[in-house]
Amino acid sequence: MQRISVENNIFLPQVVQLIKEGHKATIIARGNSMRPFIEDGRDKLVFGKVDSLAVGDVILAEVTEGHFVCHRIEKLEHGVVTMRGDGNVQGTEVFPEANVRAKLVQVVRKGKTYTLATSKIWKCYSAVWPKLLPVRRYLLALYRLLWLHQLPERWKRRQ
Repeated sequence: MQRISVENNIFLPQVVQLIKEGHKATIIARGNSMRPFIEDGRDKLVFGKVDSLAVGDVILAEVTEGHFVCHRIEKLEHGVVTMRGDGNVQGTEVFPEANVRAKLVQVVRKGKTYTLATSKIWKCYSAVWPKLLPVRRYLLALYRLLWLHQLPERWKRRQ
């Protein structure tokens, strides 16, 4: 299968339009801001319509015109959303709730599909990880150390 790459400012508005029309859209995760639960290039993200929002949900938002971010909701107050990537210890995005474009409904990892509404393990991640912000820096450092230690082996398997 041939793989093509399209800039997010062109691709994601098309994804959002499909979701508005009632479809689900699957994209390959890009970036490291959602580590350790979503890995760059490995995981597939399935987005659907936003039926409701809650703290802990992972959403696709257009935080400013043409700039899309997929992160976890940290706070919802008076129509304002604050979100942060799972792999981030600092920095949040704050924007009006109207800028939410889609909600993550499934993650496909190593051939296994996790439906977020029913997956007990994903619900546990969503409830516990945000509360670990004070020690997240150390947990992420340990994760990166373990992840980087495995990189040469992973490269061998891909070749």
